Amino acid sequence: MQHVLDYYGVSKEDTYGFGDGTNDIEMIKFAGVGVAMGNAEEPVKAVADFVTADIDDDGIEKALQHFGLI
Repeated sequence: MQHVLDYYGVSKEDTYGFGDGTNDIEMIKFAGVGVAMGNAEEPVKAVADFVTADIDDDGIEKALQHFGLI
């Protein structure tokens, strides 16, 4: 993520990381706001700043609404 942020000149604090598997933990912890999907594994939810609805229940859209991004 840091390489992409550097390339585009975006601050880490302005990022959101969404995930549901343990392979997403590093990204969720790194992002300015880490979001776990409702269907995420418990270790993912434990490190997230926010837990949204399941992916099949429009979880990304609901999180974006929660944070006032849409």
